Amino acid sequence: MAADKYKIIILFFTAIDYANSTTSIPTKPMTILANIANIKSQLSPSAQKIAALILQHPKSVVTLSSQQLAQQANVSQSSIVKFTQKLGFKGFPAFKMAMIEELDRQYAIGSDPQQLPNQISHNDTFITLAQKLAHQKTDAIIETTNAIDEASFQHITALFTQAQRIQLIGLGDAAGVAKDFSTKLLTLGMAVITEQEPSLQIIITHTLQPSDMLCIIGEEVHQPEIIQATHQATTKGVPLVTLTSHDSSILRQLAQFTLDTLAVKTSMCSHTQKYNYSIALQAAQQTLTDLLFMALAQQSLKNTPPNNH
Repeated sequence: MAADKYKIIILFFTAIDYANSTTSIPTKPMTILANIANIKSQLSPSAQKIAALILQHPKSVVTLSSQQLAQQANVSQSSIVKFTQKLGFKGFPAFKMAMIEELDRQYAIGSDPQQLPNQISHNDTFITLAQKLAHQKTDAIIETTNAIDEASFQHITALFTQAQRIQLIGLGDAAGVAKDFSTKLLTLGMAVITEQEPSLQIIITHTLQPSDMLCIIGEEVHQPEIIQATHQATTKGVPLVTLTSHDSSILRQLAQFTLDTLAVKTSMCSHTQKYNYSIALQAAQQTLTDLLFMALAQQSLKNTPPNNH
C-alpha cells in the first residue's frame, strides 16, 4: 500500500528530471522597481531614502545625475553608487541605462511605469485583476524556488526525517499553510504537533528536546512570547527551520536553516495591496511546504522494503 501510495510522486519527480534534462524553461526576471520594492525594508536608512525616491518618481530619476539624485534623497553621492552596486550594477550610469530600458518596455506595453507590474489599481477590470494576481503568485513561486540552496534543503529534509517530534508553527496568515503541511506529514507517519493558539504553541515549544525540531512558517508578528520560547528552545539545542521573508530578522538569526519566501511588497499602494501581498506570500509558503513534503515522501518510498508479491 505504501509503495503504491507514492508511485505518482516518483512519477512526478521523474517527469521533472526528464524535463530539466531536455528543455530549459526561461523564467521572467524580477524588474528593477520590483526588486527595489522587495529589498527596501532590508536596506540601510540612507539606502531606503534612495529606494523610496526611485519608487515614487522613476521617470524623474532617470533624468538626474548621481549628484542631483543624492541631493534630492538627502544622502551622499557615494551612497547612490553603493545602492546601485547592491542592485548588481557597476555604478549609477549602468543603473540609469537599465532603468531607461525598463521604462521604455513599460511604455511599449501600455503600462504605467510608476506602478509596479502586478500592483492592483482601482481602474483594473476583473480580467486585469485576475491576471495581475496570477502573475504575482507565479512570480512569488518562481523567485522562491530559484532562491533555494540545494545543500541547505537536503539538511532540512534530514532534520525532518530524523526528528522524533516536529512542532509546526504558522505565524499570522501562515497558520493555514502550517495546518496543511501538518496533515500531509501525518500521512508519512511523522509525529507532528500543530496548534494555532499561541499559548499552546509556547507550552509545546518548552517541551521540545534536541532530538525534536521546530519549524516556523510566516513572517514575524508582534508575539514576543513566541520569539522568547523559540530562543529558549534553540538554546537547548532544538533545531529550528524557518520558512520566512528577509523581513523576519530575529527568526533568521535564531534558525539553523532558512528557506526564503519571496514576494514583492509594494510600498506605494492602497490598502488592498497588503491582501495581494499576503496571497502571493502564502503561495510561496505553500510551494516550499509542498516541495518539502514531496521530497520527504520520495525518501519514505526509498526506505520502504520492496513488495515481493
